[in-house]
Amino acid sequence: MSEDYSLSVSPLRDLVPHQEWVGLTCHPSQTYLAGRALLRQGSKGTHVLALVSGLVKVVRTDRDGRQRLLAFRGSGEILGEMALQRGGVRLADVWAMTECRASVVPAIDFQRFVRDYRLAYPLAVMAFNRLREQTEVRDGAVHERLAMALLRLVEVSGGLRSFSLTREDLAQHIDVGRKAVSKALERLGPDQVKAGKSRIEVISMEGLRETIAGHLGT
Repeated sequence: MSEDYSLSVSPLRDLVPHQEWVGLTCHPSQTYLAGRALLRQGSKGTHVLALVSGLVKVVRTDRDGRQRLLAFRGSGEILGEMALQRGGVRLADVWAMTECRASVVPAIDFQRFVRDYRLAYPLAVMAFNRLREQTEVRDGAVHERLAMALLRLVEVSGGLRSFSLTREDLAQHIDVGRKAVSKALERLGPDQVKAGKSRIEVISMEGLRETIAGHLGT
């Protein structure tokens, strides 16, 4: 696998001209401390957030109370746009993993922005890539899926290597049990990943890449 190979989904900022992204981030911004909710599941889609900096996780709670960690998102992302297309209700919570700053864009302004700059196609590409991302991280051997998830997390975070995450968080994300994650961490080994009770640290990016190279056929 080449060093410049990317596993992460390109954020909207990378799919549109620079001036269009700047137009979104000109709206008033808000700062969210780590552990705070940026958006809440079930609330109305009154606005979207243009994430200027920071790292978030997207978590959905099913009707039976089961939680699923759907994705990690970093700077350059649009958050909450699906609520503008699905009856106006948010489908998941978005939690700050680090301190975040986001521009708050009212729904009507975002919809006008999409029309004026013909962003329907870039948004469709982004939605397709996100679906592919969620499918890939649930396919293959558990240690390969975990390696892929961690590589993507490092990429979307902008290069961070240490994260406030538990084994249960990772299990929710790759759709396996907590014990399966523990076994996968043992298989990867401490030379690739170190895991505490509430923190995961990526030690070797190259080691993780080698782990998934055969899975991706590269």
